[in-house]
Amino acid sequence: MNQVQIAWEKSFTEKPYRIGLHVLFWIIYLFLLLAVSFSVSKAYDPAWHVHSMDVLMSLTAEALLVGVTYYLIIFLSYKNLVIKKRFTQGLLGIIVCIIIYIHLFYFIEKASVDFAEKTGHALPPYAKSLAIFTDKGYFYFISYPFLIIQIAIYGFFYMFLPVCCTFLRDQMRMQKRQSQLQKKNIQLEMDFLKAQIHPHFLFNTLNNIYSLVTHNENEKSAEMISGLSSLLRYALYDGKTEFILLEKEIRMIKDFIGLEEVRTDDMQLDVKLTDNIPAVKIPPFLLLPLIENAFKHGANSQLSHPCVKIEIEISEHQLWLQVKNSFGPEYRRENSGGLGLLNLKKRLDYYYPDNYLLETDEQNNIFFATLKLPLSCPQLNA
Repeated sequence: MNQVQIAWEKSFTEKPYRIGLHVLFWIIYLFLLLAVSFSVSKAYDPAWHVHSMDVLMSLTAEALLVGVTYYLIIFLSYKNLVIKKRFTQGLLGIIVCIIIYIHLFYFIEKASVDFAEKTGHALPPYAKSLAIFTDKGYFYFISYPFLIIQIAIYGFFYMFLPVCCTFLRDQMRMQKRQSQLQKKNIQLEMDFLKAQIHPHFLFNTLNNIYSLVTHNENEKSAEMISGLSSLLRYALYDGKTEFILLEKEIRMIKDFIGLEEVRTDDMQLDVKLTDNIPAVKIPPFLLLPLIENAFKHGANSQLSHPCVKIEIEISEHQLWLQVKNSFGPEYRRENSGGLGLLNLKKRLDYYYPDNYLLETDEQNNIFFATLKLPLSCPQLNA
């Protein structure tokens, strides 16, 4: 099944697979056409086996006619109507295809009648009525509007399945392409987010470590170096994958909080992180933006006695994250409009479409952010 899916997806972009898909479709289409025609002939004509070979040849010629007309419709009408949205050219293309189909139909039927007369073969029942018109020549044939309309309607029904299959395939191809572009855009935004976090965070953390070393606080500086090493390892290796174990994400958050805690002596920090973490996967750096913002706009906004509260709870089917931080009004006005929350919402829309809750609020110089996610990521299951 996986090989079939791979071949199907490759037909969207690789020409050999696309040609193979077309060949396979027309083989199946011909067999369906033959199966239906022989079933109908067997039901209504007791001597159907007498002219079964003639039916086979006639239907093969009609399948060839349908194939030629189909590709004319694709190039003259379908691409203009569906892809390029050129409705006038598309309608003109349909008219041209109908005219070509009727003329090809006449010549194929005329050839079938002539072949039957020369070889002495019996005509299939449905071809006998057409022989009356084709025997009297081209102009006699086209002088019957009702017959022409009837042939055009038959052509429409023959063409309906191939064109519908093409439309569905193109829709799936466009959807996959949009999904890939969206995924690429999300990845670029995540890389931008990591690029935002690392430089100033790394610079400040190294300064803090330097300060601890100069004051001979070796044990504390060693802890910071270990935490920074773990955080950078996560960013450089684990963070490059599309999904990461939730346990690793929370461990990275603990390292991040530990490093930020050292930077402010008078910060009121309240952290409650669950230890009961199931073996589920989430996109990397999905939870960090809310926590990073809490320190950036709270503890690092040069407030006296800033407070940050972080809680993560995990139920059977849901992850709940709530972050609270105090902020200075002037600092808030000067540093509003960041891209962190905007990028987070875009990533949530992609990975958890209509299946998450993100709420933010401000009251009495306290910023609240709440995030609820299902433990099962739809994109991971897809």
